[in-house]
Amino acid sequence: YITKKHSHAKTGQHIYFRFKDNDGCIELKFDTPQKKNITDWTIDPHVEPCRLYRCDVENFGSKDYPLPPSCLISVYESPDAVPTLHYSIPLEGVADPVSLYILRSLQRNLPPPPSTDPTTSSSSSNVVHESTSVSSTGGASPSATVDVNKVKKVINDVLVAHYAALNSLKTSLSDLASQLYAAHLISDEVRETRSMEKFITEFKASLSFKRKLPKVEEHCQKFLNSFIAVRGSYADAAEALGEDWIKAVKNELGLDFNIDIDD
Repeated sequence: YITKKHSHAKTGQHIYFRFKDNDGCIELKFDTPQKKNITDWTIDPHVEPCRLYRCDVENFGSKDYPLPPSCLISVYESPDAVPTLHYSIPLEGVADPVSLYILRSLQRNLPPPPSTDPTTSSSSSNVVHESTSVSSTGGASPSATVDVNKVKKVINDVLVAHYAALNSLKTSLSDLASQLYAAHLISDEVRETRSMEKFITEFKASLSFKRKLPKVEEHCQKFLNSFIAVRGSYADAAEALGEDWIKAVKNELGLDFNIDIDD
């Protein structure tokens, strides 16, 4: 899967493990005291708790499990950070104790941080200093100063361009509703409407509250994954939408938008 879907990813040492329980999960523990100095580095998992369930691991590749379980993690650095990050993540739920490590080196020649001038508009809270986003399947984005509001505008503009095509998907809306609900993208009330218009409106409403680029990427990835899980024309719609999101963000803002559009 990694070779095909993430050909740019660099793979490290293979780690073998056994689940402790038959119906258990692996949990990545990010609150463990660190032996190494991690001053001015921030490790930010996108989901808490970060759990990979046994059923998802063992069924990956079957009809109903087209994507492997994963945990998206962002790594942030400041110019004053210690040169090398060696961050331990113990795995809970495995038969024999094992820890994974995030290894990063400080990126030099970073862009200046966002302005702290008191006259800066209040919208500056949505400008973040982004270092590197990494996922369990690999992939990274270079350091950049990102105006998240601009990214969200591009996302919405592309979504508007796809609005008519998405609304033409009339069958399997109940399946899509279930997928979106399971991903916590819509409420139970919106799920019952089985309305593409309501699904998109809810997606955009939640998007407006995202203040960090990794959170925007995660939100969009969940939306696409819900379509992919329904399969057929819905998966095709997700691929087209994802491709246009990536292309538009790159062309208009010069940024890499890290989402996976392969079903």
